[in-house]
Amino acid sequence: MLLKNKRSCVLLAFLFSVLHAGVFSSAPPAVSAQESQPAESQAAGDDSDGLPKFRIGVNVDLVTIYASAVDRNNHFVSGLERGQFRVLEDGVEQKIESFVQEDVPISMGIVLDLSGSMRGKIEQVNRAALAFIQAGNPGDEFFLIGFNDDVELLQDYTGDIDEISDALENTVVAGGTHLYDAVYLGVEKAQAGSRSKKALVVITDGDDKASYYSLKELISKIRESNVQVFCVGLLDDMPKKGIFSRWSNSEEKKYHDALASISEETGGNAFFLRESTGIRGIVDEIARDLRGQYSIGYFSSNTARDGTYRTVKIELTGNKTGGMKIRHRRGYSAPEK
Repeated sequence: MLLKNKRSCVLLAFLFSVLHAGVFSSAPPAVSAQESQPAESQAAGDDSDGLPKFRIGVNVDLVTIYASAVDRNNHFVSGLERGQFRVLEDGVEQKIESFVQEDVPISMGIVLDLSGSMRGKIEQVNRAALAFIQAGNPGDEFFLIGFNDDVELLQDYTGDIDEISDALENTVVAGGTHLYDAVYLGVEKAQAGSRSKKALVVITDGDDKASYYSLKELISKIRESNVQVFCVGLLDDMPKKGIFSRWSNSEEKKYHDALASISEETGGNAFFLRESTGIRGIVDEIARDLRGQYSIGYFSSNTARDGTYRTVKIELTGNKTGGMKIRHRRGYSAPEK
């Protein structure tokens, strides 16, 4: 590289010293519950001698949790203030350092069941999935996974609606249901996205059949990630309680409980339909959920970098919050040394 003048030499030396010291950061300020990023001060423009300014910071662990507030009728509640929230980590109250409700870009995956039983439903499902993407933020990025006996990445990350549409039109419905494998790989893919907020929407009509990963392994994977998972279950027969308050239709119950536990662990939600005609309304509700969430950040009072799982509970306080509920991920894995 040819250095044209003394200022270039000075600049190069400064960059090398900053990188060598490990304090140069280009990471965005918004972070997930599992990511450690610098708390930065950013300056724009040039300093007095004409050299550009840089982002300099120190390493701190900011925990960010996305939370959805709903009223008694399950309608989303906006306009809440920082003082109406209380955060507990492993039972210890934490000081809220950042609080905002805004629509931020998302790294989003859609996981579609392409097993044989979806043959009469896939057209409506595809239309709903496309409408969901079309209603997204211009800064969103999407990928598409299909699963039956295999799990396939149908479309890698893109913001191009036409690419997603082409992938949906070329789906082939046949085979079994490797649900857990698809969600596991979908979480991995979403976690690798470039946006600070990550989410996965899973649409399926059947219980898992012979996945490599078990439900227990999948839940463990989800706990380690910062991906919110929303599940849409298309059930032929909804689980019902018998005269002794026990669930009947054990296969349906197993399927219902699995999707519910996957979603609830991440702060997402699970929806169940008898008819695929209602799926458009469900994906619209998921979109509203993601766009209207509160971002709550705090620095954990537990400074140990031990990789342990820490439970998080967010509560609403005050007289005007009666009957409201908060949905959020149940915890996060602490960073390690």
